[in-house]
Amino acid sequence: MDLLNEVKEYFADSDHWRRLCSSLQDPEPWSTHIHAYVETSVHPDSLEKIMTEYFKRMGWPSARKIDHMAPKRGMGSLHGVEPKGKPHFDYQWFFKEDVGLRACDGGESGCNLLIWNRWYINRFYTQFDFRKVGQEEEKALEAYFKSEHFLNGLKLPVLPTTNHLHINVHSSVHPDTIQKYAEAAFEREGIKLYYTCPNVYLVNGRYRNKLVFMCQSPEVVFDIGWKFTPEVTIEPAWETWIFEANPGYDVWSSDMLAEVMDAPYVKLTDAEIEEVLQACRFPK
Repeated sequence: MDLLNEVKEYFADSDHWRRLCSSLQDPEPWSTHIHAYVETSVHPDSLEKIMTEYFKRMGWPSARKIDHMAPKRGMGSLHGVEPKGKPHFDYQWFFKEDVGLRACDGGESGCNLLIWNRWYINRFYTQFDFRKVGQEEEKALEAYFKSEHFLNGLKLPVLPTTNHLHINVHSSVHPDTIQKYAEAAFEREGIKLYYTCPNVYLVNGRYRNKLVFMCQSPEVVFDIGWKFTPEVTIEPAWETWIFEANPGYDVWSSDMLAEVMDAPYVKLTDAEIEEVLQACRFPK
């Protein structure tokens, strides 16, 4: 099968793409996040054009811009893909020469498609004995969201060298409470928000908690990663979680993406992209 036909087969009739689109039907889209994993040699700009037009023809036009980033060495991502009214997802790819597009054998936790929704998150939270919030806890939360650590973190996502950011904290209060104080701080600082999505992510092979902030202005996505720590209300986490650089934060840089893009990707023409879409079935 040649490269273009493999791309057509993937979008028109693959189980992986069908399962991904099925997972987009979750009834609580703003509480749901998805990771998909593929192998490809097609340029991500071409994949993005196919996806956005596919969703448009399904009646789900893109709700926001799609970021390109490298979550880890050797892997790229179309990050924050969000068809209107659907959950946002990250479409992670590994470059494989002469491959059009196909699902990975594995990808994360042995899976090439992972879904986290409100049910999953609520179950995940049951392992923690969250602190009750009284006056002292309220003071600590108010102080943190005016702190240098938090405010400096807000400067990082808009830098041209930043593809993605986590602000890292220790906390023992429920993430719904962290979210409430964070959203108030964003409003104070002039940041407009689409919504906040509770989620988890891998740190050293284990899932850790985070809140994903889908911002409207500036149109960026950044997270507060939080590690349950019973003895503190909320404070910066200065130790290394993922990257040693930028203590207190994890920053995914444009240099990481440039390394992933240093490969002989194939850009599809507009006619080839339309040929892929013509092979698919859309509502009449």
